[in-house]
Amino acid sequence: MQKTRSLPTTSIPTTSILTISILIALSCVASSLGQTARAPDRILVAEGDSVAQTKQGVHPLSHWKLWRLSDGGYEVVDTSLKDASSVQIFQFDAQLMPTGFTKSVGIRPQTQSNSSSRGLSISCRYKTNELSCTGESPHGKKSSISIAAEAPYVFMAEFYDLDFAWFMTGVVNLASSGNARNGLVNVYFLADGATPGEIGLEADQPIRITPVEQVSQPDGMPHALKEFKWEGQNDFPVLRVNEKSMVVSLTSRANPEMSLAITNYKEYAPWGPAR
Repeated sequence: MQKTRSLPTTSIPTTSILTISILIALSCVASSLGQTARAPDRILVAEGDSVAQTKQGVHPLSHWKLWRLSDGGYEVVDTSLKDASSVQIFQFDAQLMPTGFTKSVGIRPQTQSNSSSRGLSISCRYKTNELSCTGESPHGKKSSISIAAEAPYVFMAEFYDLDFAWFMTGVVNLASSGNARNGLVNVYFLADGATPGEIGLEADQPIRITPVEQVSQPDGMPHALKEFKWEGQNDFPVLRVNEKSMVVSLTSRANPEMSLAITNYKEYAPWGPAR
């Protein structure tokens, strides 16, 4: 009978098999991390409170968080302390120039038993020569509108809890950019649309910002380096700005003991306009 010859085999030590297994596992993990690890869409760089300061003391209005976006721009998410469903989002580019604004209030999940819990919202985007806004009424009616806009400009509405510190941060940076003539920033105001529930836009009185030569020492954090006047505005004409081009307080001319300010400022990462 013819014998069948076996193929020669090579004995691999157990320790070598273990080492190879570990290397393969580590390679798989590294490959997996390389495929799934992505840069975050945004990073929290600072947060703080917006308050009203009067003779009676400090009255907290809202808490805000400042995020740096992956494209280098910034986004401020401002939440009312009186009504947590009231949220404002201020959007800026890398130079801290405003690029958009969103306001929502009363937005809650829809339920079969409560169909009136929709709330309302409006969102605007600032293009070079066009302001574009979309809105949704409490009854769920959606509408959109665009208007030719002359830069520099901002969108404004009669929101009872508008965070003026962050709103005016955008205005001051536009007025100081060199593109504003005599410190003028155009304003486009929210108006009623052609039919009930629709939104409209119309030009409003421009805002004029002028620098003040002598800077007074502000209270609280962060420290202010520049001071501006909001011309023609009697309520909060004096704006104090810090080294990051951020408005940290607004003081009333009619009542110097009343002001709006940023407090409890916390910074988690370096940030500021890229100039």
